[in-house]
Amino acid sequence: MREYELSHQKNIRDLGGMTTKDGRHIKYGKLFRGGALHRVNEDDKKIIDSFHLTDIIDFRNPDEYQNIPSYRPKGAKLHNLPALDQKEENVRKVKSVDGNLLWFIGDNATGIEHLSKVYGEFVTTMDGVCAFRKFFEIIMKDGAVSYFHCSQGKDRTGFAAYLLEIALGVSEEDALEDYLLSNKAMVGKAEKLVEQVKGKPFYNEQYKKDLFDVFSTKVEYLESAKRKMKELYGGTIEFIEQALGVDINKLKLIFLD
Repeated sequence: MREYELSHQKNIRDLGGMTTKDGRHIKYGKLFRGGALHRVNEDDKKIIDSFHLTDIIDFRNPDEYQNIPSYRPKGAKLHNLPALDQKEENVRKVKSVDGNLLWFIGDNATGIEHLSKVYGEFVTTMDGVCAFRKFFEIIMKDGAVSYFHCSQGKDRTGFAAYLLEIALGVSEEDALEDYLLSNKAMVGKAEKLVEQVKGKPFYNEQYKKDLFDVFSTKVEYLESAKRKMKELYGGTIEFIEQALGVDINKLKLIFLD
C-alpha cells in the first residue's frame, strides 16, 4: 500500500499491494481511496494527475459535492454517489469539509452513537445500498482507474474500502488495519476544533469527547454495519453479493495479481 500526502489532504492511499488470504495481491495503480480534493496546489495536482484516473467517485451529499468541489484531473469522469440516507436531517447545507461530522450536535446523540447509526444506515437505507452498488459497477469497468472519496476519507470511503477488501479476500485483520489507518491522518483535526470552541456556552467535556470520537475511525462503527449485514443478509460477503450484486470472481480477476 502506498500513502500520499497533499498540502491539505493527508488521507490518500493506493490499495495496491494488500495481500489476500490466498497469497495474492491487489494490483497497484487501480484503486485509490482518500478525502475530498477541494484545496489543491500545483504540486498536489501533479500527484493526482500521476494516478491517471478515469473515474472519481464522490460519496458526499449533493450540497458537499457542489459547495466544496473536488479537483478533477483531465480525462476523469466525476460520479456523485451520496451514501448517506437523503432524509431531511442528513442533507443540511454543509459549508465546510468538516461540517458533515458535526451533525450530532443538538441531535441528542453522542459522537459514537451518531456514527454507529450512520454506519448501520449504509446497509439499511436505499441511498446507502445504491451508492455502494454503483461504486462497484464503476470500479469494475474495463480499464477503470478509480479514486473514491468522501469529505475526510474515513467513514463513507472507509466502509467502501472495507467491503472491497473483504470481497477481494483480504483478511478481516488487514482490512480493519487499513480502516483504522485513517486515524493517523485525522490527528490534529479535533484538537484544532476544540481550540476554536473552548469558552463557548455549549462546550464541556462530553462535547470534547464527541469531537474526538467523530473525527476518528473506530471498530465500533464498522461493527454496527457488520451487525446489520449479518442480521439482514447473513454476513458481509452475502451483503456484497446479494444487496450490491457484485460478481466476486470477476472482481478478483480484475484487481488481483
